[in-house]
Amino acid sequence: MAKAELGVGLIGFGLSGQVFHLPFIRSHPQLVLRAVQSRRPDAVQQSAPEAAVVPDTGTLLARDDIDLVVITAPNELHFDLARQCLEADRHVLVEKPSVTRSEQMDQLLALASVHQRHLSVYQNRRYDGDFVTLRSLVNQRTLGTLRHLDTRFDRFRPEPRNRWREQAGVGTGIFWDLGPHLLDQVLTLLGRPKTVQADIRALRPGSQAADWFELRLDYGELQVSAGSTPYEAGRMRRFNARFDEGSWQCWGLDPQEEALRAGEQPDAAGYPHAGRQIAWQFDQAGKMEELRIQAGDYRGFYRDLVSAILDGGPPPVPANEARDLIHLMAVLEESARSGRTLGWDYQS
Repeated sequence: MAKAELGVGLIGFGLSGQVFHLPFIRSHPQLVLRAVQSRRPDAVQQSAPEAAVVPDTGTLLARDDIDLVVITAPNELHFDLARQCLEADRHVLVEKPSVTRSEQMDQLLALASVHQRHLSVYQNRRYDGDFVTLRSLVNQRTLGTLRHLDTRFDRFRPEPRNRWREQAGVGTGIFWDLGPHLLDQVLTLLGRPKTVQADIRALRPGSQAADWFELRLDYGELQVSAGSTPYEAGRMRRFNARFDEGSWQCWGLDPQEEALRAGEQPDAAGYPHAGRQIAWQFDQAGKMEELRIQAGDYRGFYRDLVSAILDGGPPPVPANEARDLIHLMAVLEESARSGRTLGWDYQS
């Protein structure tokens, strides 16, 4: 008889663990949160009193009631933590970015295969409503053939913050924070580019890690630009998609993030209440009309993950796609260091 539920262990209880994972673990009928590895036991008990608090990964993996481990620790720890969990015969979901080097991903995928366990990466923005809408426009050729896509994740944060993501180190900085969102969506939509160019810098006084990037991905008759700046004080234009029969622009972020940060639960009626995006479609004559954005739903990621583990369904992020993303990020970093345009097959 197939197992009806999965016991979950959560490593890390910062913003990612509390906001982007805990609500979806608790709302899924086949997931049961058993334990949380954290140095903040009071915060865990306040938000998830049903879970035991454990001090380290060894204690977490010594439990026999945990089938799936969700890793939300700092990026440089992902590889070693995921390796330990796979070697302990646990399924693993690791926050993006999965790892910081392609060879690390190769090792993890090999371990997952040997131990016959699922390894997935939390690319939740595949389930953003704006991306779902864009994907539909491209696949249905509503405005013809896509020729130029501009995808951005801008903020107004002119002063560095005292947190690990903005300190010097492996896998820190905005490129490794927001880049995986933008690039995973591009790869999911369009596949591998032919060549890439990157400019990755620290613009803010006192920044210890990169806080700005501009990327170009060349697909031949289709061009993609992606970027992020900490100096966007106005409303962010998330997408500008130019087709040969019109264009589509989307402003603002999928409202799920704002709702989750405000404490809304994904299984509550009317979720999400906070936030609103606006999208405009332009035809060949330049006529503008507001276009409804399809509703996003991050619950879909966990539904697909549980289905993959328990029922053999397709995983939310296939292994080859997870590896492609890390390879692309490594090539882009080298392009920024060298100032060169590099092909997909570049090997460092």
